[in-house]
Amino acid sequence: MNIIIITCVLPWRLNSGGAQAQFNMIDHLRKKHNITIIFPEDSQNKMVYAKELQQIWPDVKLRPYRIWKQMLYPRFLKDKAERAFKLAFTPESERFKVQRALKHYGIYPSNGFMHFVNNIIKDEHADIVQVEFYPCLWLVRGLPDNVRKIFIHHELRYIKNERTIMAYHPTEKELKWMYELKQEELDDLNRYDTVVTLTQQDKDYLQRDGVCKPIYVSPAAINTEISPFCPWNHRLAFVGSFLHQPNVEGIDWYMNEVLPLLQKAPLLEIIGKGWPTKYKTKDINTLGFVADLHEVTSGSIMIVPILSGSGMRMKILEAAAMSMPIITTTVGVEGLNFKHGDSCIIADSPQEFASAIKQLSENEDICRKLGEQANKVFRENYSKDILAEVRNKVYSL
Repeated sequence: MNIIIITCVLPWRLNSGGAQAQFNMIDHLRKKHNITIIFPEDSQNKMVYAKELQQIWPDVKLRPYRIWKQMLYPRFLKDKAERAFKLAFTPESERFKVQRALKHYGIYPSNGFMHFVNNIIKDEHADIVQVEFYPCLWLVRGLPDNVRKIFIHHELRYIKNERTIMAYHPTEKELKWMYELKQEELDDLNRYDTVVTLTQQDKDYLQRDGVCKPIYVSPAAINTEISPFCPWNHRLAFVGSFLHQPNVEGIDWYMNEVLPLLQKAPLLEIIGKGWPTKYKTKDINTLGFVADLHEVTSGSIMIVPILSGSGMRMKILEAAAMSMPIITTTVGVEGLNFKHGDSCIIADSPQEFASAIKQLSENEDICRKLGEQANKVFRENYSKDILAEVRNKVYSL
């Protein structure tokens, strides 16, 4: 099949869950289909990265929408300037935090971009147009009728919004905006021929809330090497970028609510790009992006203090592949086949989370049991080959 993938996240470099989710799936599918990827050039999707990816995937066509073309759209420059000003002068304003949660920044609905996309669809004789990530959801309104349109929903934005902005005491106007965006999201999903979620839980939410088009569950794959349990190294690990708000919210909760309850806290190592210096303390070290996750986290306890968002937590799968014991919230493990007391510990209050850290830090037998069982769940349900075949079957339905 000829498949066009439109995404706001270039699947390279592999420094985010979204990039990994796409890379591992496309790396398998490109051997069976003709793949063309359309993406906007920006500060995250740099042309140097595209050139590196092209060396890895010589059989995949990469079609960037260049930054100078985006700058011809007036709203693009206006939004960029406004956001930069507020980040510089009012970054902690609750009103700005609500705005950042509700107002997505991605591909703008310009006539120029839609013309660019539709010309590629025509030139490549596309059988399927696959759109990825919420900021690109609206594209369905301008896609041709004679191709099958599939949307990959990595994270339900309205669920994330509902879980996030209530902590910021939203105004009536902001609540109205949130509910309008929810309805718009559901309406656009119903314009696609097929919707794919990463978890059964997200599929259930969509069906409950009125999406009537066929929905299939196709989890994202990781390429972390399977490895045996390693004895505890007296450290905790967290994997995630500062650019993803649920990660920031979770680490803030750990710092402010959980750490004060630990008399002797193990060192937490945060692995991911963008974390500012304020997160580097005597109890926390920020490592930035690391090329070899196993080398850094081997022997650590993985913590996933996620309070909002939806979708699939790649960090859970990475920990399970490496046989690491996992402490998570209910939201963190939502939609995955890991069970409390068997393949992870679920702790939703600061007291429960701190107690779980203390329990595991004092009992290596429990760490080993949790890590080995998590690895078993991973091997039986989430290996790359299994998940890639699940996605491939969606195309033939």
